[in-house]
Amino acid sequence: MPKPSKLIIIGFDSISLPTLEQFVERGALPTVGRLMRDGCVVQTWPCFPMETGTNWACLATGASPWVTGCNMSVHFPGEPLDRRKRGFPASVCQAEQLWTTAARAGKRSIVFDWSQSFPLASEEAIIHIGEDGRPDNAIRALQEVRAYTTHPRQRGPHVTEIAPKPVDDWPAASAGDLGFEVVIEPGPASRYKQVDSLFAVIRKGSESFHRVDLLPSPDAPLPVLCLRLGHWTPWAAHTHRADGAAVRTAFRGKLLKLAPDASEVHLYLSEIYCQEDFVQPTSLASDLTGACGPFVIQCSRQQVVQGGACDIATYFDEQQYLANWWRDAAGRLLASDDWDLFMLKWHGPDWTNHLTMYMIDPRHPMHQPDRADEGWAMWDRLMGWGDEIVAAALEAAGPDTLVALVSDHGGDTMLPGLGGHRDPNSVLRENGWLMRDESGGIDWSRTKAFGAQHYVYLNVKGRDPDGIVEPGEEYQELRDKIMEALLSATDDSGRHLYRVVLPMEQAGRLGVGGDRVGDIFMVPAAHRPETAMSHEEFWRTHTREETGTWDWPRLNAGSHSDDAYFVLSGPGVKQGYRRPRPTLITSVAPTCAVAWGIPVPADADGSVLWDFLE
Repeated sequence: MPKPSKLIIIGFDSISLPTLEQFVERGALPTVGRLMRDGCVVQTWPCFPMETGTNWACLATGASPWVTGCNMSVHFPGEPLDRRKRGFPASVCQAEQLWTTAARAGKRSIVFDWSQSFPLASEEAIIHIGEDGRPDNAIRALQEVRAYTTHPRQRGPHVTEIAPKPVDDWPAASAGDLGFEVVIEPGPASRYKQVDSLFAVIRKGSESFHRVDLLPSPDAPLPVLCLRLGHWTPWAAHTHRADGAAVRTAFRGKLLKLAPDASEVHLYLSEIYCQEDFVQPTSLASDLTGACGPFVIQCSRQQVVQGGACDIATYFDEQQYLANWWRDAAGRLLASDDWDLFMLKWHGPDWTNHLTMYMIDPRHPMHQPDRADEGWAMWDRLMGWGDEIVAAALEAAGPDTLVALVSDHGGDTMLPGLGGHRDPNSVLRENGWLMRDESGGIDWSRTKAFGAQHYVYLNVKGRDPDGIVEPGEEYQELRDKIMEALLSATDDSGRHLYRVVLPMEQAGRLGVGGDRVGDIFMVPAAHRPETAMSHEEFWRTHTREETGTWDWPRLNAGSHSDDAYFVLSGPGVKQGYRRPRPTLITSVAPTCAVAWGIPVPADADGSVLWDFLE
């Protein structure tokens, strides 16, 4: 049987197999449903830790985290134990990725924002759009999405407090107008350090304030944006001054609140993003923006809404724009360029899971039964946008294409009262193994161990800066004591906090290892839903000021679950087959490679699902 000529791999972040099937049944995923019926389906088990930085690397390489060295954040040997670096740059990944394997086989790839895909080691045989798959803190953004408001819920990375004042001395203002400086603040990962401000004029009409004009300077004759209450502006092309240089950008805005007397103002701006080099080769940038619209990499996400920058309606507007951009760009490139492999990661479901599970889960205290249909309709729309991405890629690719649909982990509801992240440092502090100095920092001269993510690192002499634990007998005895303490640790209900605590040399069978991990590996115990706080108890102990409202929520309503999916459909693949037992997520890349007819990625330690193939 001839091999397929092309391979498409499209990933929806934070979707489990049961969730995918649920939206197929609801009719939101007609294209995905057809691929599932015509091909093979299996539930996949993510690797630990179950998060974006870890498992998109496993999907691209077929290798376990021991081999890739990738997590959301990474501790590098020789660094202070509390210093971690982002795990998304391509240089972090220690295993060969599918696009590199494809290039060795003489094939060309198009990659959309996959984790650890950027910066490119080589621009040969690849078109790349986006960044390195991180779900926050963009590299090329002059500023992340941000609100300028007179009534901030809290100060933070997405909210700036403003105090409008008379601006009669601004040449662009008229009598009675108010104004404020719109300070542009690059994020912590941005390549930009200093960006010139914009200036907002709140226009006074005959009876009330009625719009806001955004100007490049107080004397500019024309506004960059003209904002009216409740409406998005068109996208504006603008040249910002950033670090003393001219940077071509695009952004838009929405005026969410404007009191008649301007006592309350809430101005929301989209991400301000460089339009010159979001794609490699950069010669494709003008064609893509002309056909698909301006490019952004980080639209509104859960932290934006929870921090008070925008409401749910604006959030979904932003999600729709980004999903549609992926759809249109995929259709355009796959129809017009010479390519063999296409890989795209779409993060919208993960952001939405963390933000809006209260809408559709009756267990959550913020759930409103009379608005459940509205919440489900929003989720149906979101998943429908993902289905459109798949449909556009399939239409452009043609019938002889192998198609894989994947996810990195599932999503669940974060129920109040169950607690959040398990912090091993509380156990270490209680036992005197982690000590603080007078300022609250870690006193490394007296600290024997430190915890981060799923790991506890012992502060070993000769290995770690300021190490005080002697290798050998002292190390072994201390590690045993710490493991016993972690295994004995319980929450307020008496339930154990951890279900797995292993010395690192025994964690390798779970795919965990290498020189970037700790000396002890832990898996937190899953929360029991029946121990969640009841609705009545929740509202006795929480206020709307703390929780927000259905339209302006403040709580993180979502968490991750330990299942995902792998759907494979196309030439040479069995039809209508559902694998009876799950597989590790590391099976995806080797199976795709063999089904497509190229070598398995060089560092893969996952297995090929031979039962998927004719």
